Amino acid sequence: MRGTRKFTFEYKDEHGNLRRFEKQRFKFFDFFANCEYFEEKYNYDEILKLPPVSSGSSDDTFTQVNYEGEIKIFEPDKLNKLKQTPVGFEGMKIDRKLFEKAKEKISKDDEIKIAVENEQWDRAISIIREKYEDKPELFLTLEKIRKSENLDRRITWREVLERIFGLIDRFKTKDEKLEEECDKFISIYKPESEKVPYIKTFLKAYVSDENFRKH
Repeated sequence: MRGTRKFTFEYKDEHGNLRRFEKQRFKFFDFFANCEYFEEKYNYDEILKLPPVSSGSSDDTFTQVNYEGEIKIFEPDKLNKLKQTPVGFEGMKIDRKLFEKAKEKISKDDEIKIAVENEQWDRAISIIREKYEDKPELFLTLEKIRKSENLDRRITWREVLERIFGLIDRFKTKDEKLEEECDKFISIYKPESEKVPYIKTFLKAYVSDENFRKH
């Protein structure tokens, strides 16, 4: 869907300065109630049975369905009702299930578990990437996790592992991470207290705003 794509709007203000801002929201029309189905009715715990696969043996039995001709529907599609349901910051259930499924699987992996317990982070990250990153079982990627958790920043595999094994209870937001780094800077260089708010404002702008860094 085109509406879900990222986009940066650009315009010049009254002083001729170029301004940019990212698209924050969009609206899509769910004519077949897919959102409602996957949020309220779909059984995520159901074990799906795969159809039998023929090996070429004469003993194999499977059903073959033939479609002949074409189907024409002349009755117009009537829009029965319109219901607007905003998707909150928590996202849709089908997306929220991604991290739950990954946590359930990876937390039982003894090889990763031992590496995390011994704080062998490079080894743990190497294993999770080799076994699970974009592999058929989970198709897990950092970008998919970021989107499913509705995060406004990029995350690392170490953060993912820390949350899976209970070392952190959630992923911090972009502003929380910036605040954390500012506090580290201030604790090291110990500026005068009245200058702290200005330093924080400068550091946050420098890190998050490309135009600010250029100028």
